[in-house]
Amino acid sequence: MESGSPTPRKIPAVDGSPAGGADRRAASAAAAESGLSRLIPQPRRGRQPVPSAAGPPHPTLEVIFTGPNSLGAIRLLFAWIVLLLHGLALSGHHTPALGRHEYDAVALDGFFAISGLLVTRSASRLTIGRFLRHRALRILPGFWVCLLVVAFVIAPMGWWHVRGSLRDYPLTGPHGALHYVTDNALVRMRFYDIAGTPQGSYFPPPGTGMPVSWDGSLWSLWWEVQCYIGITLLAVVGLLRRRPVLAIGAIALGLSIIEAFGPPGTLPARFSADMARFTLNFLAGALMCLYAKRIPLSGRIAAIAGAVFVGSFYLQDQPLISALPLAYLCVYLGVRLPLRWLGARHDLSYGLYIYGFPIQQLATVYGLHHAGLVAYLPVPMIPCRSLISSFATSFMKFCRT
Repeated sequence: MESGSPTPRKIPAVDGSPAGGADRRAASAAAAESGLSRLIPQPRRGRQPVPSAAGPPHPTLEVIFTGPNSLGAIRLLFAWIVLLLHGLALSGHHTPALGRHEYDAVALDGFFAISGLLVTRSASRLTIGRFLRHRALRILPGFWVCLLVVAFVIAPMGWWHVRGSLRDYPLTGPHGALHYVTDNALVRMRFYDIAGTPQGSYFPPPGTGMPVSWDGSLWSLWWEVQCYIGITLLAVVGLLRRRPVLAIGAIALGLSIIEAFGPPGTLPARFSADMARFTLNFLAGALMCLYAKRIPLSGRIAAIAGAVFVGSFYLQDQPLISALPLAYLCVYLGVRLPLRWLGARHDLSYGLYIYGFPIQQLATVYGLHHAGLVAYLPVPMIPCRSLISSFATSFMKFCRT
């Protein structure tokens, strides 16, 4: 069928596209000018990113490792709590408590939770040799210096004050000064006194069966070393991962429940309440490290953890419930608290913890507590701070050489 005008042929354009493409581009331009470009689909020029309406992802606990944090300040706070409560007990005053637990015991649990977090992080990033070297430098030099200071400075000062002379001060013998250093050098304390001193202090409380001690704080270091050894063994056999550590934590929790509520003698005598307590708190910190990418940093979770943690003070076996909430609170506050400058350069919490007790004992032997708490509590801090600062400076110089 013929038409009134012939159908024009399609003439190829110079750029290889049909001549009608120019007409379509012209039409598109005209449509754009007429405000209709929104109704005409445009050709795609590669895949464009689709904007998300969900906003930025919620931060997780991993941010504790990505920048400055306040964990040093929290550890220093725990050390001050221990020092304050020890000062009250060693001077014969009542120590405050919430429910069934005193605050210094919970501060010690917090030490183990933060230690589990940081030590697990270190073990997962360092070789076994470097990890063991770092752990040894963390504990042993300060511990050995503390033994020497107690045996040859603090205890002789107490001996001289009571007897008026150092003539009979026991350097040798079963509980002499030399044996105090050598017998306790491997961190596990064999005895805490030197020839039955200190005398005239309020520690140990009558009827508790606790030993006479110049430095009663040193007992917990053995458990920390055991935790270091456990993490090292997990790293060596390749089990320092999320699921194995979670399974070990579940087993430890089950054994702790049996130890707390089961009939006596069900578990070996070596599995004590102290082992359950420190293992659970340390493993809770380790789990915070291993699951840091998956656990959100949330104020709502922190509030729930805080409520559970406060409620655990009214339970006899507190770590069965408090370990995980306490570990989460330590990490959360380590991120949120604006105290990153405190304890960032030098961690003085360890020195404050191990030196505070003997200096407070010496202050009690000298009768400083009779002047009242206002005079007694601040004064032991002065020599304690001086000793810590002197040791930290000397040790830093040694490391630089």
